[in-house]
Amino acid sequence: MKRVPILATLVVLAAVATMVALGVWQLGRAKEKEAAIAEVVRNVKASRIDVAPGLDLQANLFRPARARCERRSPTRLTGAGKYGFRIIADCSAGLNQPLAVQLGTVRQPKEGQAFEGGVVNGYLAQAPDNRSLLRQLFDHRPAGMMIVADPPLAGLAANPPADLDSIPNNHKSYAVQWFAFAAIALVIYALALRRRWA
Repeated sequence: MKRVPILATLVVLAAVATMVALGVWQLGRAKEKEAAIAEVVRNVKASRIDVAPGLDLQANLFRPARARCERRSPTRLTGAGKYGFRIIADCSAGLNQPLAVQLGTVRQPKEGQAFEGGVVNGYLAQAPDNRSLLRQLFDHRPAGMMIVADPPLAGLAANPPADLDSIPNNHKSYAVQWFAFAAIALVIYALALRRRWA
């Protein structure tokens, strides 16, 4: 009689069950992301909103917005890919913490100039996240928010428009990968048993 190794079989079945559970979890995450993307699409088409205390900035991602920046602020540079560099200042807007404002872009870095404040029209976006990938694994806080000026501050190049393609939804492909890993593990184990019994 051909015997099946109990311990090895339990280990393989536990691994397969874990992979299947991860695949199912990714399918659930895909539905959540689809709902979030649908909300963002609605935000892009929504009317302009004023940034004020109590406003849920994350829920209004990519929505046209207006901020009243009450104080002068120094500016700083961050990378903007093919656009060169972003010029970013801080805007109090009556909030507990300053809201970053992307005033415009420049091709080459130059000495920062102070932002004098005033009304900024644009859209709400996620601010550049300076946390390392390793830190983001353990720090699950969402990235900060900012308002991307449109039109840009005088003398600066235009900011990129709201880009819905920048919101990835690859959870279904991750689910397929986990299910494939589970199937491969079962096939390998079946081949190993066949070889053992030969």
